[in-house]
Amino acid sequence: MHRREAQVLLFLALLGFWFVQGCAGVAPYPERGKQLGWKRELGPYRVTFYYLVDEADERFSWHPKDEPVRDIFGQTIAVVPREFKRKADIEGSAKLSDGRVINFAGRATDGIRYRVVKGAKWGLGAANAERISKLEPYMLIPHRTVAVDPQKIPLGSVLFVPQAKGVPLPDGSEHDGYFLAHDVGGTIKGDRLDLFVGMEEDIRNSFTENGLTNKSSVEVLLVEGPEAEAIREKYWKQYTLTPKQMYQMVWKDLETVMHNVTAVEKNPDQRVMFYSELAKGTPYVIFCLGEGPTGEYDKDPLLDIARVDCMTFCEQILALTISGDYEEFFNNLQRIRYRDGIIGMKTRNHYTIADWLPNNSWLLEDATELIGGEHCLPMAKTIDRSKDFATMGVTDFWDVPPPQTMTVKYIPKEHLLQVEENLRGGEIASLIQKKEGIFSSHMALIVKGRQGEIIFRHASRTAGEVVDEPYREYVKRLQDWKNTAGMIFMRVRRDFPLTFAF
Repeated sequence: MHRREAQVLLFLALLGFWFVQGCAGVAPYPERGKQLGWKRELGPYRVTFYYLVDEADERFSWHPKDEPVRDIFGQTIAVVPREFKRKADIEGSAKLSDGRVINFAGRATDGIRYRVVKGAKWGLGAANAERISKLEPYMLIPHRTVAVDPQKIPLGSVLFVPQAKGVPLPDGSEHDGYFLAHDVGGTIKGDRLDLFVGMEEDIRNSFTENGLTNKSSVEVLLVEGPEAEAIREKYWKQYTLTPKQMYQMVWKDLETVMHNVTAVEKNPDQRVMFYSELAKGTPYVIFCLGEGPTGEYDKDPLLDIARVDCMTFCEQILALTISGDYEEFFNNLQRIRYRDGIIGMKTRNHYTIADWLPNNSWLLEDATELIGGEHCLPMAKTIDRSKDFATMGVTDFWDVPPPQTMTVKYIPKEHLLQVEENLRGGEIASLIQKKEGIFSSHMALIVKGRQGEIIFRHASRTAGEVVDEPYREYVKRLQDWKNTAGMIFMRVRRDFPLTFAF
């Protein structure tokens, strides 16, 4: 990416754009010319070029290394020649002398900040318009990626430039004329295409040496239908960044992801959906977290992202959502799991509705009535904590509350499909059961898909891992469960002060 001092704002704008469009691929607004098969004329565009700046280039060798490159938290990534840093600030991505690739991550008061990119040889472009999680960017492809004004050409579009067809490329092949609109830029406005040329230069590259000079005018066609899908399929593996799933990560991997998320995303619902997508496939193990090795009653670990049950899955995703680094994540998780963050069997929020929700009112709000409206019904039950603690081996009850009778509102299962349109994605869903002495029997996250469809994402005992199920299908199955009454929904408070890099 390059010349993007406003990239953070563009990222957020593009998140909103995705939900408005409700699907991946090409939006309908580029209506500028006649249809030619699966191609539509967009008219003439001005061409410019950008590239990956290489610190090993001999032009930087005689410059002293006296300029720090900093990450989003102000930590020094490397100290580089000033001229190299200036070029990197213009182009937006660069390769350090030690082989690491860095990308623009935002602007602070003391200059541009970067992040180290893993798994993308040439750096990263804009948010991937074809993925549910918009925080996963496109990987740049030399001579194939173009930066566009997303108000003129939607991200994810396939373009055809007749003048580029037949241009000899460094690998000995000839260009087929197709390009991928996978990047944006603060100065890329209107009818302008900025072509990424890898480590070739912006003034001398395969295109400029074959007639496409800087700022020359070219015809651009928008490719649609099966032809566009064929091009996407051809280059899918080259531009799709596939990070490790969460259960495969070590803490440094997870912290890198957290740094990137806090650099671009303020919306808690989007963070919930992003992190929970990373957690898909995590093995299901019941009662997998405890009080740690020094715990009196439960010596399971305090944190383990390699396995989850339905509650620990939701807890860990929530803790990630509000955290900026690994230490903050660990501390927030304990605060969510335990009353006032005090670790112990008797202070753990065992009961989802009686303990977990009210003790986390600093973070969560009950959204059931907002979502369910007139469909909501009351349910009253008595919670006897001492009785359940006794089954766990607890014998000291002096600080355990007496039996508590409470009434809550829930949405009956026969009305869950009627309120589907009120779900925005990012909610925590709790299945409410008819059995006495307990309200909640299962927890899940609500996710909104590419087409606007609602997804029930949960740690499933049946599947043995974290999976997605269509909300409508899950609810229909729910209708046959005699002991299930309905659902309660919770949301992260809009006024919660999320960690954010700038």
